[in-house]
Formats: sequence, structure tokens, C-alpha cells
Amino acid sequence: MDPFDIQQPVEIVPGLILGSLRGLKAILRLNPDVLFPLDRLPGWIWDEGWRGQVVYYPITDYGVLPDDVLEKLVEAVLERLRAGRRAALFCVGGHGRTGYVAACVLHRLGGGNTIANLRKQYSPKRVEGDEKERAVLRYAEAMQQRKPGTGSAST
Repeated sequence: MDPFDIQQPVEIVPGLILGSLRGLKAILRLNPDVLFPLDRLPGWIWDEGWRGQVVYYPITDYGVLPDDVLEKLVEAVLERLRAGRRAALFCVGGHGRTGYVAACVLHRLGGGNTIANLRKQYSPKRVEGDEKERAVLRYAEAMQQRKPGTGSAST
């Protein structure tokens, strides 16, 4: 068993829950209003009594989204958080795709060195791979250019 497998979700900032498909029942126990599956979602969630919204943004394993799609996903998460809703981001293992999207959301929330913070607060394996790290940097730099003087592009 992978010692970094995310069986237990983490509420990384108020309202933003990060986890894995393997820990989906634990995510549901935290009562999220909306699920953002980044891979797939089993139909048994309804049998567990969960009745929320599903916003589906599939990402290929070890891949990244096109920049314009990533921006729409980040905006969708932020829109729910601003409305006081609880949002859960997860992929199969809770490592790469979850960390990649979470780093971009945290950047927009003013999270500073988001990759390092995720690795410290959530798990050392978050934002797996150079491609994801480059994508997070590219996103942070694009946001900084759009809004000078805000955020951090550091990893």
C-alpha cells in the first residue's frame, strides 16, 4: 500500500476538501455541496445518501488541462467557495490531478507558494510530475499578468 495514498480527505482551506476516489466515502462524510471529480465518479454516491451537485472535469492520468479549460474549472471551484459552499476535488489517488488543480485554486485565493504549501499541509506527493508543476507555474504567471501585484508564481 502506498504510504501517501489519500484515504482521508483534508480540508485545505475552509470549504475546499481534497482527497481521492479511494477515500470518497470519507469525503462524503464531510458533507460537500459539490463534487469535482477529476477522473470518474461511482454511482453508489447516491446510495450513500449524498445529494449535491457534480461538476465533472476529467483529466487524463498524469496529464493537464488546456489552459482555458483549467481557468473555467478554477473559476467554477472559486464560485462555489465564494457562495459559502463546500467543494471536494479528487482524482483516483489524490496525488497529481488533485494537487495540480488545488494549487491553481489556492494561488487564486492568495496561497503564496502553493505547491510547497500543498506538499507540506496535504502530502509530499502533491502536484506529481514536471508537466503539472510547469502548468501551475504557467497558470500563476498568467494570473499575475492579468492582475499585477497579486499572487505568487513561485513553486
